[in-house]
Amino acid sequence: MLPRRIAVAAAVAAAAALMLAGCTGSGSGPGADSNALTFWAYEPNAMAQKNAMDKLVASFEKTHKIDVKVTFVPKDGFNTKIDSSIAAGRNPDVSYLDQPLVPKFAHDGLLLDVTKQLKAGLGTDSFYPGAMNTNIIGGKVYGLPLSMTTVALFYNKAMVSTPPADWNAWEASARKTYVPNKVAAFAGIGSGGYGAWIFPALVQSAGGSMVNSDQTAATFGARPGIDAADLLVTLQKYSDQAVRESQNAFGNGNVAYEISGPWDVDALKTNFPHLDFGIAPIPAEAGHQSSSVIGGENIVIYKNTTKAKLAYEFAEYLTDPNGDAAMAGVTGDFAANVKAAEALGYASDPYLGPFAKQLETAVARPTLTDWLKVNDEVVGKALDDILVTGADPAKVLPQAQKTADSVLFPKS
Repeated sequence: MLPRRIAVAAAVAAAAALMLAGCTGSGSGPGADSNALTFWAYEPNAMAQKNAMDKLVASFEKTHKIDVKVTFVPKDGFNTKIDSSIAAGRNPDVSYLDQPLVPKFAHDGLLLDVTKQLKAGLGTDSFYPGAMNTNIIGGKVYGLPLSMTTVALFYNKAMVSTPPADWNAWEASARKTYVPNKVAAFAGIGSGGYGAWIFPALVQSAGGSMVNSDQTAATFGARPGIDAADLLVTLQKYSDQAVRESQNAFGNGNVAYEISGPWDVDALKTNFPHLDFGIAPIPAEAGHQSSSVIGGENIVIYKNTTKAKLAYEFAEYLTDPNGDAAMAGVTGDFAANVKAAEALGYASDPYLGPFAKQLETAVARPTLTDWLKVNDEVVGKALDDILVTGADPAKVLPQAQKTADSVLFPKS
């Protein structure tokens, strides 16, 4: 699971109260209570978020004359609990689902195909394309976008007067800001699966992709992927490891650039009040468009529900312009509904605006059953080989691409 919060002030006492409060309903599974719709959601960070959810649900209950039993589950244990409930036939009618899990659940026949309902209702155009695409598998829709987040370029204004728009300018700025043993140009993208999640932003910003358009072959070992890895190697030359990996390196003013998400904004403003920082789109290779990655949650309906029509109405209720604007406050992430995002005024915020802009071109992860395995074990390992052991990207990435193909498209 990935970091996903647009920082929300949450007192320890409120968090503790939520842990004790548990849920507002039994969450006993489809058909267990013929008079109720069961819904599982992540446990909110603050009591105000839980109250906002309760208010939304109460309004739906009043309009539809139905009880909605909401179960709040700690995020870290959500996937395990969902898996267990499915195995026991006690899953909810509707639930949150982390974006990259939708393909696996759809492949296993667990999710309701809502293609026709969406076309007749909100329509795919109601949502940001990147968020919407996380629900589309094999041309069919298996969920609705609920919330989303992304990453962008943070920069220290004391070192950088104008953020770079392309890779040439970024490399030039890295050389200029680098001070051996004192200032690192770039914090890096992280290791393992997290770094592999961010890496596609650079590949796409060089005109490439992780897989081809019909998702039948991996493509990250082609020239754009190699160029993206070469860029990281170059930036790392101007970023001494001891400096960039020191505690709170960017916050302490020891790093010129880092790629991170909105969850870092309030933390930096609160913990490092003297740090003057800005946020800009991720630079692109000359001639290409800045792109980023997407994270967040979807709302899905389980195929074994006995209340499919009502469940879909509830899913649309939470993701229409009004519902999704409220759910953005509940989840702490960006609204995935375009009109909701516009109403919330992200564009006018100096810190959130760049992320909102980045989300317009953010690309969904491949909706392939084993993509998470490839992300963590193949791409992540390849990047570690390149950035830690110094292996040649032109050799490592094409080989990793072949490995990815064998995992994603095994021959029968």
